[in-house]
Amino acid sequence: KAVVSTQSTGKHHRSSLHATLGLYAMVLPDSLDNALAQFNAALQYTSEPELIAFIKLNTAIVHMKQGLLPGEQLRSLLESVEPGKMPAKCHSLKASSYCVQGMAALMEGRIPDAKRKLRETVVMANKADLNKLTSCSFLLLSAIFLKLLNYNDAIEMAKSAHDIANRIPDSGLQLWSCELLGTLYTCTEQEENATRYRATLTELSKKLEEDVAVTVNSQEHGLLQWLDSEFPASSLSMV
Repeated sequence: KAVVSTQSTGKHHRSSLHATLGLYAMVLPDSLDNALAQFNAALQYTSEPELIAFIKLNTAIVHMKQGLLPGEQLRSLLESVEPGKMPAKCHSLKASSYCVQGMAALMEGRIPDAKRKLRETVVMANKADLNKLTSCSFLLLSAIFLKLLNYNDAIEMAKSAHDIANRIPDSGLQLWSCELLGTLYTCTEQEENATRYRATLTELSKKLEEDVAVTVNSQEHGLLQWLDSEFPASSLSMV
C-alpha cells in the first residue's frame, strides 16, 4: 500500500509540474505549442477530476488562441468542459468553465450567449473573490460592447477590469485593459485619455519584454522541453 501511495503521489506531483509549465508557456511569446505539449503530458500522469478539468480548460484556451484545431474537435473539447460537467462542489472550475464557454461564444459571434455566460462568470467569481476571473470577464464583456458600438458600457467594463488588474496586480490583464481603453477612448474622441493609456501600455510592454528576456535565458526555462523522461537531475537544485 505504501508503494502504491508513493507512486500515486509522484504521478500527481509530476502532473502538477507539467500543468504549471503549461501555464508558464501560455504567457510567453510564441510558446503555445509548448503549452499544449505540457498540458498533454500532465494528463498522462493524473486521474484526479479537478486537475483534469483544470488542464482541459486551459487547453481549450490555447486552442482558441491558436485557431488551428478543426472546429469539430474544438467543439468536442468545449463540450467536455461545460459547467455541468465540472467536478461537484468545485466553484472556481465551474466559474472558469462559464468564462471559457463565453469566450468561445464570442469568437463564434454568438453575442447573446457570450454575454449570458460571461455575466454568470462575474456572479460566480464575485462570490468567491476570484479577482482575475472577474477582470477577464469584464474585459471580454467590454469587447462585446465595443462590437455593439456601446462605448459607455464598454469603457465602464474595461475600467473596472483595469482597476482589479492593478490591485491584484496582474501584468497580462493590465496590458489587455490598457490596450482596450486606448482603443475605446480613441473611438469616443477622448484623445487625452487614449494617450494616457497608450503610454501606460508602452511602459508595461517594455517591462514585460525585459522580464521575458531574463526568463527565457534562465536555466529553469529549459524545463519546457521536459516531457517524456524523468525529471532532469540538473534541475533538482531548482526545486
